[in-house]
Amino acid sequence: MAGILFFSCNEFLAEHPTGTLTDEAQITSIPGGVALATGAYRALPDWTGGGNVWGSSLPGSLEYPTGKAYAQYMGSDLWKYETDIMDGTHPYFTTIWNNWYRGVRDANLAIKMLPGVTQMPEADRSKYMGEVRTLRAFYYFCLVRLYGDVIANTTVLQNVNDAQQPRTSLVNIYDKIIVPDLEFAVNESNLQDTRSTDGRVTKHVARAILADVYLTMAGYPYQEARTDTTKKWCETGSWAMTEYPVNTPSAKELLQKAKTQLDFLYGKYPIGNFSDLNNPEMDNQGGAIFQIQYASGIRDNGLIVHTLPLSLQISVFDVETGTFIPSTEYLNSYDPADIRMQERVYFYSSDTKAAKYDPNESPAPKFATRYLQKYYDKDAIKRSARSGLNFNLYRYADILLMQTEVNWALSRLGVSIPDNDIIKGINEVRTRAGLPSFSAEGLTLLDIMSERAYELVFENKMLWDQRRTRKALVDGSGQFTSIENFVGHQPVNFNFEFSNKHLLSPVSGTELDNNRKCTQNFEWLPLQKGE
Repeated sequence: MAGILFFSCNEFLAEHPTGTLTDEAQITSIPGGVALATGAYRALPDWTGGGNVWGSSLPGSLEYPTGKAYAQYMGSDLWKYETDIMDGTHPYFTTIWNNWYRGVRDANLAIKMLPGVTQMPEADRSKYMGEVRTLRAFYYFCLVRLYGDVIANTTVLQNVNDAQQPRTSLVNIYDKIIVPDLEFAVNESNLQDTRSTDGRVTKHVARAILADVYLTMAGYPYQEARTDTTKKWCETGSWAMTEYPVNTPSAKELLQKAKTQLDFLYGKYPIGNFSDLNNPEMDNQGGAIFQIQYASGIRDNGLIVHTLPLSLQISVFDVETGTFIPSTEYLNSYDPADIRMQERVYFYSSDTKAAKYDPNESPAPKFATRYLQKYYDKDAIKRSARSGLNFNLYRYADILLMQTEVNWALSRLGVSIPDNDIIKGINEVRTRAGLPSFSAEGLTLLDIMSERAYELVFENKMLWDQRRTRKALVDGSGQFTSIENFVGHQPVNFNFEFSNKHLLSPVSGTELDNNRKCTQNFEWLPLQKGE
């Protein structure tokens, strides 16, 4: 019997279970309907959770495979990525799979039951349906980008046997679940077409996700997989395409659709201040479009301890793991003139001891590298050990950079795009960073992907960028020296070159154990029994 905990909804994050809700319950009241919709959000805060091993974090698992991360503690298992011995039994893959599918299940339950909430006005039911379908689309979007073909489930499972399902082509997941859900939210639902001020989905949020979906579908693996949806691309690893932008009618149409959403959002947000990123008082404000919600002492952001130097006692946290850090080579690829490289803008290289260890708060030992200022929640680090700093899923700078990429790609594919439309987004980002503007004529994919790497550093964007473009940035001094095919690229600290295997991640070993119809991705372990 499928079900979720039925939450009191006095506060968005204050989850107080009052019973068990299943699809057999009769929920007709307005509070019951709001609880249904709110339940679909409960998987989001787990994004910053741990990987069940000291020093590991789930955000780290989305940075480590890019080849541009550093960790000071081996328990984070970065070394397993660097030596290519990672597999699908690791909590990095089992936990994320379970988290995102829990979100899918909660959304499916709400989608089934919201029409029966008869005491709620139809306009409100439509709004909440827009929220829940946007969330289901987002969870599936995460799943297909990480694993490729996944289990398609849009109904409430009634028994264990219902969970025995083969994987569905990623093309069908996009075409039949992700895109219809988001297009409903944007074009049909009663969601307000405004910014989100409390972490709940609005049409602005749905538009941002939909633009990202269209841009991703215009690249890989969607464009190659759609050439033959009967072929088991993920199991055979028979990927061959590398061209970007992809020159197909489908890709061009999807880029045009992405442009529509991005053009709508353009100018509706400030780019904000750099200091907004690590200031909980700026949660859901400034350039924030969609953030995972945290509240100090109620639901804390679990990432903060992993961004701190290993055991240097600069914080009041019981642990400081030093496992969510950009690599030295990545940091060296920034232009020294970039404002983001100034001390305490995007990074910091020194600090004081926390008062609990040194009442005088003397300088801590010299740091071995720079750490992420964008997650430096000062109150949590120096006083409370509780962080209510939200985690950005989409912010305006990301919209600006996607807009530039989409317009650049369309121009490369023969569509007439005004020069200013191509460069305005990226140049707004660069102007804030104190860097020279680009011209439309000279703009390259290297420029665009470099700026995404600089601006969105360690916001869990690069892995998706690598996979949808099948390109990787080559580290350098003061700049990324080039951009090359992902397959054949060898990160500085890795002992192997990326292959077709690394275009996807291993399917959860737990899913393989529980679902005998589920198969593993190309060259990954563990295999399904009989594979």
